[in-house]
Amino acid sequence: MSEEDYFDFTNEWIKSSYLALKEWGSIYISSTYHNLWEVLMNLKTNWFKIQNIITWYKSNAMPNITKRSFTHACEYIVWATKWKGWTFNYEISKEINPEKQKDWTEKQMRDMWILPLCQWQERIKTEDNKSLHPTQKPEELLKRIILIGSNEWDIVLDPFNGSGTTTYMAKLLNRQYIWIEKEEKYYNASLERMKKINGKLF
Repeated sequence: MSEEDYFDFTNEWIKSSYLALKEWGSIYISSTYHNLWEVLMNLKTNWFKIQNIITWYKSNAMPNITKRSFTHACEYIVWATKWKGWTFNYEISKEINPEKQKDWTEKQMRDMWILPLCQWQERIKTEDNKSLHPTQKPEELLKRIILIGSNEWDIVLDPFNGSGTTTYMAKLLNRQYIWIEKEEKYYNASLERMKKINGKLF
């Protein structure tokens, strides 16, 4: 897409997300520095309130082979809310926070999350043992977002489902879910992934 087309595309799906959300709903958008500006501007244009920009520091980021710039080791998760009374499970955020106080008591979770890229058995592979999806998100990343940002039996919607990590974790964590995915190979992989949970899709 051209920059103008991409901006308009981003505006349309963020606007649709606003209409789909409950009044107390939240939206979490994964972004790199390439499209962070478009995401932020369109969230503001469509009446969202930006609460945090979480920095995901990839502890095992791939090296930069060009030797002409710094290694890209971060992605950003923009968290925005629609209206008042949004869900933020503060006590759960402290409970699941891997960082602890000096006396090992629970600590407030910060907006810097240090997590590795998907690896080992979590990575979905093709028949020739290559990674199926180029940007598969780690399960721990979605676990934090879903546990902190929703309650049991809430509906989690992922309009760009990809390898299906969002809906997979939503099901494991007793949330309802809706996914949208236009690429058949990713859709089929998500189906198989979901069926591994108790052998059932729903």
